[in-house]
Amino acid sequence: MRKATLYICYYTVTEPLVQTQVIPYLGELSRRGIDVTLLTFEPRAISRSELTRSGELIRSSGIRWRHLRYHSCPSLLATLFDVAAGTIASAWLCLRRNIKVVHARSHVPATIGLILKRVLGLQLIFDMRGLLADEYVDAGHWSRKSAKFRITKYMESIFLNHADAVVMLSRRIKEDLASKLPRLRNLEEVTVIPCCIDAQRFDIPPGAREAYRCERGWGNRKVIVYAGKLGGWYLTRELIDFFVAARSVDRRFFLQILTQGDRQTTESLLIARGLGRDDFDVRRVDPSELPYILAACDAGVSFIKPSYSKLASSPTKVGEYLGAGLPVITNSGVGDCDDIFRDPKLGVIISDFCEAEYRRAAARLREMLDQSTEADYRRSYAVAEFSVQTVGGPRYAALYERQFERAVPVQGMSTPVQS
Repeated sequence: MRKATLYICYYTVTEPLVQTQVIPYLGELSRRGIDVTLLTFEPRAISRSELTRSGELIRSSGIRWRHLRYHSCPSLLATLFDVAAGTIASAWLCLRRNIKVVHARSHVPATIGLILKRVLGLQLIFDMRGLLADEYVDAGHWSRKSAKFRITKYMESIFLNHADAVVMLSRRIKEDLASKLPRLRNLEEVTVIPCCIDAQRFDIPPGAREAYRCERGWGNRKVIVYAGKLGGWYLTRELIDFFVAARSVDRRFFLQILTQGDRQTTESLLIARGLGRDDFDVRRVDPSELPYILAACDAGVSFIKPSYSKLASSPTKVGEYLGAGLPVITNSGVGDCDDIFRDPKLGVIISDFCEAEYRRAAARLREMLDQSTEADYRRSYAVAEFSVQTVGGPRYAALYERQFERAVPVQGMSTPVQS
């Protein structure tokens, strides 16, 4: 049987998570002999040159790519239009390429996937990625009594009850949902796959760490790095409070922030807390530079607003920090972090955002950095638990194999069309 899948992603291909999560996963599936077609939704603001560059990257990973226009206004009608357009385009692709499995990343693609399952008899993989409705409530955007929340939760329950396979990001949310939905207790195809990293990117040449530190003039500084978005779920004020407390424990600590966000706003917040410009640096970097910079740092921070919806999360930056050999300072109540950081060699988990916890974590971090780095241990842990090559790829591939075995041939073109 020909093994072909359609992966539907309601994001632009230029989104960092698509670049670091979707494309590496699909590339790994392609290398394992699966014919992968990726469908994305691109906003009008994306230039033709950006699309061309993205297309070259995707093709180099052995993936076919099609994209539709993303519509945002008015919100509900625009999404319904995209679902309709996505369903028509997806059905055509499935018939043309004899695709047996549709893989839906999150809720809007799952709506398309469910229609395809009903009409064409395809196998549907619902890649949950998180509790969408609960995230909007926890962020203060929706009320639990609102129509948007009720509709989204209703659709989520349909996806969970009717998908042929479900992917979740954490063991904690799998256990929580299985206690509420009887089908999930008996459904063999509920697979936990955390946000993985391309571990090979973090295989840094000897001497690269020292060369970068020399270039930056870090000397004996103990560099704490934060990589990613700031604001919203990602707690900027708490990050700064922790660093101020860390500086009171050890003046060698230096904060390196790598973000696509507003640099001036972040710098102003740091200066307002009494930090000098020689105590921190905020910059935007190309994703290709990230592994080298992380390898030159000494520890990584991941502070995310704890809430019910975040039990379903798997912070990508945690895998990246560990892949670079860094101990991680993080907070409890996020995905499987409480379980992961029971291992004291991996980092420090704080139970509350307060001065006492910040100072305790900073003191423990100083002790870890002064006594033993355990960098190789953390890298090995990342390869074992967060690698696309050893975790994400094999788990997705095994899931796909079971879906292909159950698939009913689509009554369309039997010969795939090359493109």
